[in-house]
Amino acid sequence: MLNYSKLREMQRAEMSSSELCSVEEEFYSELRGFLGEKKDEAMGSQNLLVIKEYENLRKIARAIVNKRNEKLVLLALRGKKETAGMTREEGNFLTHLSRAIDENESELAFIFEESNGGGRKDNIKRVRLLKNISPYKGLDEKVYGPFKTGDEVDLPPDEAKWLLKEKMAELLA
Repeated sequence: MLNYSKLREMQRAEMSSSELCSVEEEFYSELRGFLGEKKDEAMGSQNLLVIKEYENLRKIARAIVNKRNEKLVLLALRGKKETAGMTREEGNFLTHLSRAIDENESELAFIFEESNGGGRKDNIKRVRLLKNISPYKGLDEKVYGPFKTGDEVDLPPDEAKWLLKEKMAELLA
């Protein structure tokens, strides 16, 4: 059952983790019902505290959803098709994002093609990190990081590619 303190706890957890925090499958349905009840209370009340509480709850809910969406976008960019703790709605969103990214990359394949004279791809890319990055699990299920701004690291092409795309790293020669 959702309440103000549980939503704040969820917000803190989402903001402090680079991973998608696990939520119940019916999270959005419960959130819709909870916010609906609070809206009805606020609309029927002249008490400014009740109205302010509803507005704060909406801001907290929006922050949670925005952060989760941000993480889903990053998962899609890394090529992940699913992850634990997602709701049905989020799974659908991730599927749509992944398709859109795949279509875009197909249309722009000429940009991502690599050649190094012999026509073969390098196995490792050296990059310099432009941001601090928490540890994360890569496409190959290995954990990469943590990385600090300025670190120079060798990464598999797929890992380097998404860091470069997100402007979190720059390619070194």
